[in-house]
Amino acid sequence: MTPQSRSTEGLFRTRIWGLLEPYIRALESQGASIVILPPQAGDRLPALVQQLDGVLLPGGVDVDPAHFGEEPLPELGEVSPERDALELLVARYTAQRGIPTLGVCRGVQVMNVALGGSLYQDLPAQGFRAIQHYQKAEPPVLAHSLEQTGPSPLNRLFGSRFRVNSYHHQALKDLAPGLRAVASAPDGIVEAVVLEGHPFYLGVQWHPELLPEQWGIFGALVAAAAKQPVG
Repeated sequence: MTPQSRSTEGLFRTRIWGLLEPYIRALESQGASIVILPPQAGDRLPALVQQLDGVLLPGGVDVDPAHFGEEPLPELGEVSPERDALELLVARYTAQRGIPTLGVCRGVQVMNVALGGSLYQDLPAQGFRAIQHYQKAEPPVLAHSLEQTGPSPLNRLFGSRFRVNSYHHQALKDLAPGLRAVASAPDGIVEAVVLEGHPFYLGVQWHPELLPEQWGIFGALVAAAAKQPVG
């Protein structure tokens, strides 16, 4: 998502291997029971994910551009091979198996790369300077507006235009096959996607976990997870 020195991890220090406290509060507020997938899961990971009703892919450090066939730009931030390996596998697995999945910031980037898309490694370096995508103000300040561009779970939560916070310097570039843009920033950057034909595979580029008034996004994940067949 961002270089470590500028990450939202600096806003909230309490974390469990990248899962910041605001995600936990947001999920619990919507009635979710939370299971943390350990990075050491290895070959047991598919069996663990299969037992879950839904999955959250949270924000964090940058995605290694090697996963989409590019060399790193000088502006690339910290990457985590261990985390990339785990989350890319999870994103592919839940896409293939129809498991409800929500990706937040880095999470939506992981979804796109996992399914064959690419990223802008650094928006300012690659010509996007009209919109402040890494805001200087801390929550609950909002950064910029979005416009909904297609049907998605967001339609029930927001109007056609709404405002979000913004703490990212990477973003979706080429969308993966099957992913459809459903919200964009004024400069054209895609900020939300869904996977066609999937019951709930939603990725958002901003940080609703920091905005209690937007916790309905997590409620939508929980509602989709509740529809999963038992066993």
